[in-house]
Amino acid sequence: MNSLLHNIDSELDAVLDSRPPQADSYSQRGPRRIVLMRHGEPDARFDQRIPAAELRQWVARYHRAGLKRHSHCSEAQAVADDCVAVVCSDLPRAMESVQRLKRCEALVLSDPALREIEFPHGPGRWPTPALPPAAWLALFRVLWLFGYRGNAESLGEARRRARHGANTLAQLSERHDSVLFVGHAMFNVLVARSLLKQGWRGPRRPGSRHWRYAIYER
Repeated sequence: MNSLLHNIDSELDAVLDSRPPQADSYSQRGPRRIVLMRHGEPDARFDQRIPAAELRQWVARYHRAGLKRHSHCSEAQAVADDCVAVVCSDLPRAMESVQRLKRCEALVLSDPALREIEFPHGPGRWPTPALPPAAWLALFRVLWLFGYRGNAESLGEARRRARHGANTLAQLSERHDSVLFVGHAMFNVLVARSLLKQGWRGPRRPGSRHWRYAIYER
């Protein structure tokens, strides 16, 4: 699954606009920091094979899933401990990640507008071979990058949502100095691009593996 997400990240690099970041301003209080982190490993089955018509139901189960019992990362914990405020999406795998990081007391926002980019899916009218869910997700995501919506939000809509998320994180960093966002692989990529365009310094890719993170400063 992680290698497929890496390949999709490469496709996303080719599709998204790349504008140079704006010059950032000097701050007497030191740099503000935003950490984009992917949630922990969800308790979902990727080993089964399903036809394309069942992808929608599989995604619905995936969105209801929490984390695997032993999913944790000491490196992610150390980074989370250094952040004053915490933000996450309202999906169980993100909420439970905040719980595993023991940062519920720092949670200032949990919002459905910060969920993962919607997964497109086909109408299910024609028979298809049974493939692992990760294969269907990768296939439909690549098609989505080239304009196929398949009952999901468009790339433009996802970009606007990510810009709103980036603006929210930036505003919270004004108040708290350091903010941790526990989000999702593809959505974090778009949020990172928005932050870079605002003049934040950090990597183009936040990382697609579970508990991986990237730090952005300004």
